[in-house]
Amino acid sequence: MASYGFRYDFSDHRLHAAQPIPDFIQPLAARAEAFTGLSPGAIQHVLFTEYETGAGIGWHRDKDAFGIVLGISLGSACPFRFRRKAGGRWRRYTLEAAARSLYLMSGEARSAWEHSIPPVETPRWSVTLRTMAR
Repeated sequence: MASYGFRYDFSDHRLHAAQPIPDFIQPLAARAEAFTGLSPGAIQHVLFTEYETGAGIGWHRDKDAFGIVLGISLGSACPFRFRRKAGGRWRRYTLEAAARSLYLMSGEARSAWEHSIPPVETPRWSVTLRTMAR
């Protein structure tokens, strides 16, 4: 895992400055911004994550310091699961994140729904691009 622009420190529950977003990722960030209608330079955080066979990530919401979340799924496809409490039950939705796909989370997908990725069957890499909350 490598974080650029900012990094979240789980020991003090705060964002800290990190190394600048590398030059090689700037064209990808600019393309994602243009594709999704974000202003140039809106992406302030980039996270590279490797999921080895058997790795996943548990239920969570991205930290409130971040705004819109874009993800680029590389390697294997994976089920990108969402859940939201509805009374005493969970509402669930699964999005198949295809290899080389781009997803965007904003609005209720960011604020009301949790997401997770079950253990992957083959290696997968994720490039997460985030704006900052307003």
